Amino acid sequence: MPLSYRHQLGHDATQALQHLADENIFATGGQLSILIEGEPAVDIAVGQAGGGSHMTTDALHNVYCLVKPMVYLLLGFLLEKSGVGPDESLNEVVGLPSWAPEGLTYRTLAAHDAALAEPLAFTWRITPPRERQNLLNQLSDHLGPAYSEISGGLIVEHAIEELSGQPPSRYCSQELLEPLGLSDDIFIEAETAIAERSRIRVPIVGLPIEPLPMLTELLPAQIREVRLALGAYATMRGMARLYTAVGEVMAGNSQPGLPSPGLLSDLLHDDRPPRYDPILNRPAKWAGGLMTDFNQQGLSKTAGPDTVGHTAAQANSIALHDPSRSASVALYLNGVGVENHDHTIPRQQILNLVFNAIPIN
Repeated sequence: MPLSYRHQLGHDATQALQHLADENIFATGGQLSILIEGEPAVDIAVGQAGGGSHMTTDALHNVYCLVKPMVYLLLGFLLEKSGVGPDESLNEVVGLPSWAPEGLTYRTLAAHDAALAEPLAFTWRITPPRERQNLLNQLSDHLGPAYSEISGGLIVEHAIEELSGQPPSRYCSQELLEPLGLSDDIFIEAETAIAERSRIRVPIVGLPIEPLPMLTELLPAQIREVRLALGAYATMRGMARLYTAVGEVMAGNSQPGLPSPGLLSDLLHDDRPPRYDPILNRPAKWAGGLMTDFNQQGLSKTAGPDTVGHTAAQANSIALHDPSRSASVALYLNGVGVENHDHTIPRQQILNLVFNAIPIN
């Protein structure tokens, strides 16, 4: 990538982020990282972070669902390592919790193809810990196959611990984050997150909406709830590098802690129909924990057809890899909204700018 091209992309992206921050409606600041062909192209931060401090590229944000594919893909890696196929019944392999659906397989779990839409992560967070088991015991299948915010992740955590004999967060750190060099940019354990508390920044509210309880992440009690099923604290640099590793596997190159190129290709080429997403309030497609139909979801009008990634609803963020451009993009906007378009509009503006500037291979 020519140096002048990279500088121009960085300049234009910075201007666009600054414009959003200056409007002070959908965002008060942002953090953006772009890797092209595995090389850093843009790593910028503008505007304000939580508490009115200046946004920096090293600031950690709770990215919620943005990292969900990481834990699903890690389970795929572990199952392959254990000789378990994607269509074998997990109940027979790991002894799943009593509330987990019968006949669940890795493929269906990672495609959000089971009746695990409830509870929502917000409901889980505001429910006292001693009462959370009741949420799981009362799971309903009235929505049918649907995106799972928390219960699918809890099953994945359980399966990882059963198969590895280690706490799932420790296994993830040892097998995926550390080998990929992401230990300084993605934090999935309460102890390490608390140690990095000075770097943690939380969304501050854009007009005209009100604060949400789950966004007060600086409280020690909230930080102690860090777990794979809920998300992680991360920089956008770390998220872009994570999705670049996913892109390497898509290109046929094995990566630590991720499924083999053969398994990932098998999952991504599954023709399962879209599943209802109660967060987006419309059907969407997933495979291996990854969203696979970005252009159909109003998330980007310019991403290539084979783009994979994920988005977060409460914290306005998105991360993806577009193999047609060999590019990974991770974007965090500091501000929250009550309507989907509050997130979609500013994200689309930045993603359209970025992808229009990067030529297709």
